[in-house]
Amino acid sequence: MSRSKNPMSDEERAALTKKLSDDLEDFVAERSLAARKRKEKELPDTRSIEEIVEELQSHPAFMQEIDYSKPLHPDVEGLIQLKYESENPTARADSYRDDGNDQFKKKKYAIAIENYTEGIKSKSPDLELNAVLYTNRAAAQYHRQNYRSSFMDCICARKFKPDHLKAIVRGAQCCFQMNKFADCLRWCDTVLMVDPEHQVILELRVRADKRKREQERDERKQALQERKEEAEERKLLQAIKSRGIRLSSVKVSKDSKLDPLLLTALECHNPTGAKVHLDADGNLHWPVLFLYPEFTESDFIHAFFETNCFYDHLVHMFGSEVEPANWDKEHKYKADTIEIYFENKDEEKLYKVNPDHSLLDVLKNKKYEVTAGTPTFILMVKDSKFQKEFLGKYKYH
Repeated sequence: MSRSKNPMSDEERAALTKKLSDDLEDFVAERSLAARKRKEKELPDTRSIEEIVEELQSHPAFMQEIDYSKPLHPDVEGLIQLKYESENPTARADSYRDDGNDQFKKKKYAIAIENYTEGIKSKSPDLELNAVLYTNRAAAQYHRQNYRSSFMDCICARKFKPDHLKAIVRGAQCCFQMNKFADCLRWCDTVLMVDPEHQVILELRVRADKRKREQERDERKQALQERKEEAEERKLLQAIKSRGIRLSSVKVSKDSKLDPLLLTALECHNPTGAKVHLDADGNLHWPVLFLYPEFTESDFIHAFFETNCFYDHLVHMFGSEVEPANWDKEHKYKADTIEIYFENKDEEKLYKVNPDHSLLDVLKNKKYEVTAGTPTFILMVKDSKFQKEFLGKYKYH
């Protein structure tokens, strides 16, 4: 709720005060005249008490609530100027604090925050008043669940009054809500140095201490799990290297502690996040992607056992007893009509895969490089028009 930045002169303030007073007298006189006319004509006043009160409250002098979302009556603007445009910054800040407190009691926290903010901007030399304004704004922010903003206001309040108890209590509560339990304990202890019997803080400290221990336990478990996963990744990487399989490296920061070939640093092609893994017998299972460029379609095999041959998968996916894919309208893709290729990107060259070979046989090929942890292959129908056109764009081996 912003206010005018230019305070009125004494002459303007006196003129505005006289105008508001005259308007109020005219308002009362008008209502009195209307009442006399009704009495002279012996007309009963049929208005209810509620209607009479509502009529009185329509005048700015009697208003108890102002809706700042709607255009303000000129007299209301005048009253606001009289209240907030004092040349005394402390009086101005005090007025904003009072209005902020009224809005806070009504749980209108956003408006309360605006009032407290304007009070802070008044730059009062009163240190305690500034501490109160920051503390009250912290309370309003806290109720809006803006815990970080609330905490920062608590810090500012203590710069004006280091022992301001309400600010310290609120700061401890903010730390708890932000899961900063060690900090919460320190703020709690600061309160208890001043008030050892502060019941709210005593209870909060017990809760914070319990949560701190749980947090430290979870952090230890997480660190242990990360070390275990890293060891498994290194074991996996060693198994891949021992087979002579080439992995494309990934770029990492020079300050990173990650091995650039660790599979945890590789982006997966598939949305499931499936990655190559070792089974209990030390065998590799790879996520494999089959691409069908003729239809811009693909199939994803979550775990292709390294010693399985490609033809086994083709029979499973395109065998005579298998329903054709919905994109294969002509039913051309069959286990015996499909040819498989892989691409060497450095050479921009395609290499044909023998379907009777195992996945491991192909991955050990010196021309093959696993990119993003997922072996990828291109499938086309043998001697089809599309295959001829597609191969014509590449060097082919």
